[in-house]
Amino acid sequence: MMEEINRKVVELFRSGKYTEAEAYAKDALAKVEKDETVDFHHVATCLNNLAEICRVQDKLDEAIPLWKRALAIREEKQGIQHPEVAIILNNLGGGYFELGDYKQADILFRRALQILEKVVGPESQAVISCLNNLAAVNMTMERYPVVKTYYQKVLILTEKISGPDSVEVGSSLNSLAGYYERMGRYAESEPLYRRALEIAEKNFGPHHPHVATSLSNLAGVLTGVGGYDEAEKLLIRAADIMEKNYGSSAVTRSSLENLVEFYEGLGKASQAASIRKRLE
Repeated sequence: MMEEINRKVVELFRSGKYTEAEAYAKDALAKVEKDETVDFHHVATCLNNLAEICRVQDKLDEAIPLWKRALAIREEKQGIQHPEVAIILNNLGGGYFELGDYKQADILFRRALQILEKVVGPESQAVISCLNNLAAVNMTMERYPVVKTYYQKVLILTEKISGPDSVEVGSSLNSLAGYYERMGRYAESEPLYRRALEIAEKNFGPHHPHVATSLSNLAGVLTGVGGYDEAEKLLIRAADIMEKNYGSSAVTRSSLENLVEFYEGLGKASQAASIRKRLE
């Protein structure tokens, strides 16, 4: 019975029907809390589901207490070193991250990582998720050395788990390359972006929006090191891909605006003006 209720909540959530999902989740939680015969697992699951639904609706003031209740239940019933506890810690950390409480988020993410590495093992998707979260929150706090360490670990694990040419590795390469770019270390960033582009083209084909994103990323680094000719070609190709996929949408306009900014930065007013006409 409860499994069916929770499946319905998840189905509504994944369909983007958040209002319906929230009402259904609240009703489910009320039922399990009244029924003393219901297993604690179902109560904790209902709390976590409702918290996630609140989070996507920017109701973090409601989500945080729900996650805390779920965490307390699982710690009491399953112990503080259980994988289910780590999942709640990771979710709660994400809530604090969105609230801007980065120190608390970091503490929770690190605790989740410690549990997962010890109980599940160091090579798992759950560990990768925690490492990515830790990298993101520490980047925000400008703790750059540890960010590099986290992203490097993610890349090594992802290559091992998903394969060297997987989409997941491409995402990891972009993250590490973005870190180096932010540090102004373009020589280290460029080869990572180039490899990410190759992976995107291999997995999605040459005309996919993911390829356009990789092209723009690489162009940004090339601009930083003075590789203007290649950067121009990449940005033009990226804009064309977006236009073919999305027409005159916001993402296409953003891609064209990148090209305008590039030309203006080089003092090429006529080229910039030509692209601006496409934005009118």
